[in-house]
Amino acid sequence: MTSDLFLTPGELEQLTGRRRGKEQREQLDAMGVRWLLNAAGETLVGRRHVEEVLCGTAPPDRQKREPNIGALAS
Repeated sequence: MTSDLFLTPGELEQLTGRRRGKEQREQLDAMGVRWLLNAAGETLVGRRHVEEVLCGTAPPDRQKREPNIGALAS
């Protein structure tokens, strides 16, 4: 079941082109792919999210949105 929900280490390496966790995470950030670290320090990437990002159907990342400065001037 885990391999159905998360990318395997081999898939993560193929997606990022990187072997080391820190470098993989940097590449994932650059690609707009969210990731989490589990208690063992392994990078977890949701399979469905990657499919959404690659197909262009992922919702925009809320953390990257620009603030609405115009809303402050009322």
